[in-house]
This record gives sequence, C-alpha cells and structure tokens, in this order.
Amino acid sequence: MGKDTEKMLGTLTLIIVGAGAILSAFLFHFMFKYADEKNLLMVLLTALLIAVVSIGVVKGLVYTSKQKYSK
Repeated sequence: MGKDTEKMLGTLTLIIVGAGAILSAFLFHFMFKYADEKNLLMVLLTALLIAVVSIGVVKGLVYTSKQKYSK
C-alpha cells in the first residue's frame, strides 16, 4: 500500500475494517455450519449479527472520517 493511501486511510481505519472482516468471516462460518444442521433460527440470527457488524463498521468509519476531516 502506498504512503498516500496509508495516510488517507489511517491505522484506525485499517483496524476497524480488519476486525469487521475477521468477525464477519467467523459469523459466516457458523452460519453455514448451522445451515448444514438445518437450524433456520440460528442461520437467521447469525445473518442478523453479520448485518449488525457491518453497520458497526460503517459507523466506526464515519466516526473516524469525521474526526479526521472536521479539523
């Protein structure tokens, strides 16, 4: 990654996106595991948790961009 891109994104942004990706992959793994077990309720709950994680990542990115560019 170039220095300009790294300065634009920042370390906190990369941490937020990385944590969101790892958590989402973990939840996808369990969602497919529950789908193999034919447990519809747990599949729906894990899909809901994936949506919550993605919303949290977006809110974190908006917060960091407001902090960085409002100065």
